[in-house]
Amino acid sequence: MTRLRAALFAPALFLAVGVPTGAYAANRFDGAWSVIATAESGSCTGPYSYPIVIRDGTVDDAGGNGVDASGRAGADGRITGTIRKGLASVLVSGRLRGSAGTGRWTLSGLGACAGRWTARRTG
Repeated sequence: MTRLRAALFAPALFLAVGVPTGAYAANRFDGAWSVIATAESGSCTGPYSYPIVIRDGTVDDAGGNGVDASGRAGADGRITGTIRKGLASVLVSGRLRGSAGTGRWTLSGLGACAGRWTARRTG
């Protein structure tokens, strides 16, 4: 059951690196991105692929999946955020450079697992 819950939750990992918390100026990373998350340890499976959108430095799910999210894509490309769904909590960090990005994620609450993510600009 833990593996199933983790598999259902993992596609939301990077969609939640940001929910608007105020007005921000546009940054050079604004636009559409495709993210692939790969599990390296724990009970998660993968890889998972899904779209995100960055608007005014705020990262948002381009598909909508009902998670509680917060975080930012800084003007320097640094990504930090937390997403929650039920008992699960995912910490996300990394960096965007030009039209690509990489980072790490860690899931806790449903059975720990962790991995890496990569992103590429699609629009």
